[in-house]
Amino acid sequence: MNFFEAQDKARRNTSWLILLFILAVAGLILLTNLLLLGIHAYSQTDPLAPSLYSWQVFGAVSIGVCLLIFGGSLYKTMSLSGGGATIAEMLGGQLIPQASTEPQQRQLLNVVEEMAIAAGMPIPKIYLLADDSINAFAAGNSPANAVIGVTHGTLTRLNREELQGVIAHEFSHIANGDMRLNIRLIGVLHGILLIGMIGYFILRSLRYSRRSSNSKNGGGIAAIALLGFGLMVIGYTGTFFGQWIKSSVSRQREYLADSSAVQFTRNRNGIANALKKIGGSSGSYIDSSNAPEYSHAYFANGISSFWLSLFATHPPLEKRIKQIDPAWDGKFMASKASQDIPPEVEKASTSDAAKIALSAAILTSAEQAIGQVGTLNEENIEHVHQLIITMPPLLRSAAQDAFSARALIYSMLVVLQKDHQSALSNLSQNVDTVMYTQTRSFLGEMEILQEKFKLPLLELSISALRELSPNQFVQFKIAVDKIITSDLAINLNEWIIQRFLIQQLDQHFGFRKPARSKYARLDQVKNEVATLLSLIANVEHPDSHQAKLSFEAGITQTDIKGLEFQTLKSFKLDTLNRSLDKLAQLKPLVKPQLLKACMATVLHNEKVTIREIELVRTISTCLDCPMPPVPAFTES
Repeated sequence: MNFFEAQDKARRNTSWLILLFILAVAGLILLTNLLLLGIHAYSQTDPLAPSLYSWQVFGAVSIGVCLLIFGGSLYKTMSLSGGGATIAEMLGGQLIPQASTEPQQRQLLNVVEEMAIAAGMPIPKIYLLADDSINAFAAGNSPANAVIGVTHGTLTRLNREELQGVIAHEFSHIANGDMRLNIRLIGVLHGILLIGMIGYFILRSLRYSRRSSNSKNGGGIAAIALLGFGLMVIGYTGTFFGQWIKSSVSRQREYLADSSAVQFTRNRNGIANALKKIGGSSGSYIDSSNAPEYSHAYFANGISSFWLSLFATHPPLEKRIKQIDPAWDGKFMASKASQDIPPEVEKASTSDAAKIALSAAILTSAEQAIGQVGTLNEENIEHVHQLIITMPPLLRSAAQDAFSARALIYSMLVVLQKDHQSALSNLSQNVDTVMYTQTRSFLGEMEILQEKFKLPLLELSISALRELSPNQFVQFKIAVDKIITSDLAINLNEWIIQRFLIQQLDQHFGFRKPARSKYARLDQVKNEVATLLSLIANVEHPDSHQAKLSFEAGITQTDIKGLEFQTLKSFKLDTLNRSLDKLAQLKPLVKPQLLKACMATVLHNEKVTIREIELVRTISTCLDCPMPPVPAFTES
């Protein structure tokens, strides 16, 4: 299948379906006005009297309906503003600790970690639902607060290959921005449902007024009853069309996510066999009273109802499998509890010739490098898998626990200081004795740690650090700052760690809001572009002439005239931080041009160092453009 054609078709269809949703809301406005007009005509005692229903009343009713829908939608959306964790807990999910050693949970955590690092995305939290069915979902307002939920049956009935296919499917939803749309659909549907709820409460209130009714007010009560019944019909009619549109949006995006999973893993069998096992097992239903509300976001149909055939949020299993595996014989697979999970082992490393070929394929142009952004491939996933299992065991284990991950970061920063003792002294004043002792215990391993492990360790640590309380995180930030400033200077390596780490955690804990798109052209932020390209050019070029040539190579990708090269001596990291914050406000279609300029600067001398690619990856992360690690870049 052609992934890009499928993506384009699904997105075009989704745009039309969203337009139909807007038209459905307009239909509710019209139906409500017709209902009130009918009640007005029914209640009018003098047929010759002029009608009080006018265009002004029509406008007021229309505004009232819009405010009702908007208010209800806003309320529901705000209640889900806590991110994916709110939805996971709403469905009865329990957080799987990052340090879990239970074999099946550990395998799931490993798969998610590998997939996230290979995609350059934040590692999502994982929630476990008690259901024995096979299902999963991704939820959140942004990748920074995304979670992935899986049922117990997914853990026990799927092997690693199948699990990887399901997780790749969910990562597609994260990468394509489906999660935010899912939450908005929940909010809009709630707003529409309020119309029916008002009608229900009107009818319910009439039960308490019937005892005092008489012949004089009987007509009024009948009119009120008609109003309540009519609003219920309108509300549930709106819900009918809303659910239909929601399910149609979901079906298109499920096809896209399936094709993405195949594209990411280059393995049809993983996701196809997972779907076949759903067909050959007890199904994919989720036993939660809130399951229908998020039905459009599951890996497979999560609810069973009378209207399932009409409101199915997912294509039939047979069609999904056939699209992935055209040669399928139509037989589902038996779903049994999986066997003991073998320990993760290191496979034979890629040959030098293969590495060179991969490097050449990626480094021939900036366009090819930027084509990696927001995507996965089999080589990167396998590379990250090998990278994680060959990390120093002490540090890898430390990165998976919220307490020891802090000590890991402290030690990583301490070894970058000119005076280790001064940095440790500052640290001791801001942490307890146990944390200080653990930090010192990591220093030996950290001093000899290979460069290729540092950024992956940071990414693993970020996932564990999300389990901190807000107060613990604030104290962690203070301690980090004290270490960095202990030598009264901040170097580039320290900045990469601090910016990469703190920005993602700030977003997770709500201290930093996602950047809003503002600038449609690079020339609107030309000073910031010059600062960024100058920094990259200076990283590995002590000779200012060569640095300037690299800077000019990057400029050619921007179409901006008059950018001035800045020497390393003139740099201030505060200026760099402000520049990145402003560049993050570029509109999405402009960001690739900036990243191409960054990569063109790096590729100018046809030699890429780990520090250069770590810098570009940090910049890409700050721009909300996840860039995966490349094996050729990270080999020592």
